[in-house]
Amino acid sequence: MIVEGDTTLLIEGEAKVSVKGYAEVFGCRVEELFVERGKIVPLYVKEDSEVDVEGSYIAVKGSTIPRSWDELVERIESEGYRRIVLFGDTDSGKSSLATYLVNRLNGGKWVVDLDIGQADVAHPCAMGFGFTEGGVTSISQIKMVDGFFVGCVSPTGRESRCLKGVARIFKRLDGVKDYVVVDTTGWVKGRKAKAYKLAKIEIIDPDLIVCFGEVPYYLSDFETFRVDSFVLKKRSREVRCEIRSKIYERWLEGSETREFKVGDVRLENTTLFKGESVEFLEGVLDARVLYAEKGYDFLNVCVEEEVNVGVELIKALLDVYDVKDVCIFSIDQLKNLLVGLYNDRYLGCGLLKDIDVENRVIEVETPIKGDVKVVEFGEVKLENYRDVAVRVP
Repeated sequence: MIVEGDTTLLIEGEAKVSVKGYAEVFGCRVEELFVERGKIVPLYVKEDSEVDVEGSYIAVKGSTIPRSWDELVERIESEGYRRIVLFGDTDSGKSSLATYLVNRLNGGKWVVDLDIGQADVAHPCAMGFGFTEGGVTSISQIKMVDGFFVGCVSPTGRESRCLKGVARIFKRLDGVKDYVVVDTTGWVKGRKAKAYKLAKIEIIDPDLIVCFGEVPYYLSDFETFRVDSFVLKKRSREVRCEIRSKIYERWLEGSETREFKVGDVRLENTTLFKGESVEFLEGVLDARVLYAEKGYDFLNVCVEEEVNVGVELIKALLDVYDVKDVCIFSIDQLKNLLVGLYNDRYLGCGLLKDIDVENRVIEVETPIKGDVKVVEFGEVKLENYRDVAVRVP
C-alpha cells in the first residue's frame, strides 16, 4: 500500500514490515522491521512510501513522538548534560525514550539498563550496559559490554544487592566522556521505592532526571525534566511474562552442558560448599541425606528427594546447630536454576542441570564459551522458560 507522508503507523506485534521509501522508528530509518508480541511501535512515514505490513496497525496523521521528547534533546544538548536517568512507572515508555535519545543525540552513547524485570540490554534477572552510536529501533539491539547478575526479576526485598550492581556498573563507567542514558525499573511509588530510588540516584549522580508525568516530591533537590508518555496500552502481567520467556530463550540459544569444579570456579550468591561437612541427625527427615554442611551462620542439607519440613523442625535445627539459616533441599529442586557466569566481566546466563555433592562439581547448560571464573546462583528457575521462585542454599 502507498502511505502518505507525515503519517504514523502504530504497529502492534507480532508483525512484519517492509518499506520502500522513507520511514523511521524512534528516529532510526528502517526498510524492514519485526515487531514482537506485546509491543506497539510507531513507524513514522516521512514521505510518500510503499509500506507492506503483515499484522495489525492503526494509521494516524503526523508524528506520535511527543513534542516534549524533542524539547528534551534540545535541553540536553544546550546544557551539556551527559548522565541522564529515565524515571517512570512500569510501561511508561522509558525504553522507547532511551531508544529515541540514542538515535537523536550526536556522538557515542552508553546505555545502562537497570530494569531487571523487563531487561533489554541484558536478560531478565540482570543489569547490563552497552555502547552505541545510534541507528537502533530498540535498545535491545545494543550488545552488552558488561553487567551484573541479580538473580530475580524484582528489586523488592533485594535492594542492597541491586544497589551493589549499580555501584559496580558505574565504577566501570567512571570517567567516560560520552552520554550515559540510564533506564530504570518502574518501582517508583511508596516509602521503600523512594528510599531505593534515592540511593540509586546517589550512586549514579545524574546531570538530569527525566520524569514521565508528574515529578515526585522526593526529586525536588535534583535537576528534572518532565516528558509525556508514548505508551498507548499497558501490557498485562501475562504478556510481560511471555516477553521475558522469549528473552531467556534467546539468551540460552545454542547452550551446551559444561562441568565446573568448585575451587576452579567460585560459587556466589549461595552458601553451598562454603561450610564444613557434618553428620546430620538420623531419623529427623523422611528422606535420605546426601550431604550436610555447617558454616559460620548456616546449615545446608541436601536430600535425595523433596521433603516437607515444618516450622518447628527448622526452629529446632537452628538451635541445635547454632545457626541463623537452614536450607533443606533436593538436587531436583534446583534443576534449571538460572545462574550468571563471569570471568573479568559478566558473560551471560545458564541453567543449573546437576550437582555432584561428593565431588563438588556442578553441571551448567549455557551458550557461554571460554574461561569462567564465577558461577552465581539466581533465585528463580525456568520451567518452559517461565521464571519460578525457588529456595536456594
